[in-house]
Amino acid sequence: MIRLEEKELEEQVIATRHHIAVPFEMNHIAGEGLDLLVYSFCETIAQEFEEKFADAPTSDAAQAFLYEKITPIMTALDYESDDALGVIYYEFHAVPGDILSGDDVPGCDLVDDLTGEVFENLPLDEFEFLETDPCDKMAILRRDGKVVCYAGLNDVCEDDGLYEITVECEEDYRQNGYAKACVARLTRHILAHGESVKYVCTSDNTASIRTAEAVGFKLYKTCMPFVCYTIDDEEDEENE
Repeated sequence: MIRLEEKELEEQVIATRHHIAVPFEMNHIAGEGLDLLVYSFCETIAQEFEEKFADAPTSDAAQAFLYEKITPIMTALDYESDDALGVIYYEFHAVPGDILSGDDVPGCDLVDDLTGEVFENLPLDEFEFLETDPCDKMAILRRDGKVVCYAGLNDVCEDDGLYEITVECEEDYRQNGYAKACVARLTRHILAHGESVKYVCTSDNTASIRTAEAVGFKLYKTCMPFVCYTIDDEEDEENE
């Protein structure tokens, strides 16, 4: 399926030379196929991409095709696209009934008050909880008198209404199942309130992928955005 980006947004980005432009975004949805969100001038490119790479949309050949077709267009608009496909994302969705409890790991607590709590010497009380949202909690795990791992809400996506979870674990405490326990605890809490949960990570983050799969999340889609930056901004960054 090919969808055109909102005309107003596309025109605003190009007219103002916004520092970031995403003229092509490939989403490969498990069991459903391709969902391509593109600027109007990439519609024909998207049609050809769909015909050629439906079975291997993130392959080297697919990426080379996009660079060949889109780069000249974006260069003419003063955008840099040398590393436009530098990051591929995996989006996992929680499946009710398949999620671990997380309760079997001592010290894994669900909290909505982080007063005085720190993680890697940084205060955690900068996280604010929305009192009107019962799902807005954080799962933390303490060891040696401190928080060594936590899972919290990264955002509630406007597009799909899903709660996105993020997790962090101190390096010295990894590979102990702590991230898995925190993600599981928070996920089950959100699901119990009738909401849906997703977990997003880059395709090269093996540890994060293993955590999602171990908790019981299932891969929903692979996202490959073609992200361009204005050439002036690239030059400014190099000179700083």
